[in-house]
Amino acid sequence: MLGATSAASMYSLTVNDQQNAMTIYTQTLAETQKQQMQRWQILQDTQTKIFEIQQDVTVNKAKTQDKMFQKWDEYIRG
Repeated sequence: MLGATSAASMYSLTVNDQQNAMTIYTQTLAETQKQQMQRWQILQDTQTKIFEIQQDVTVNKAKTQDKMFQKWDEYIRG
């Protein structure tokens, strides 16, 4: 009987260890998914900022060229 009790105890410990391992795995997986979402959000924010900067530069270039043309036109007409 002692052997059966010992075997049952070992089985119980093994099942408990497997459950603990699954819990740790699930927690790790959830953390990994959270980190992936954070990286995705950072990527989106960075791309948005880059686009906004490019738009600002394009607008400023156009304004500068327009001002230069007006100055040149004033000089020629002037």
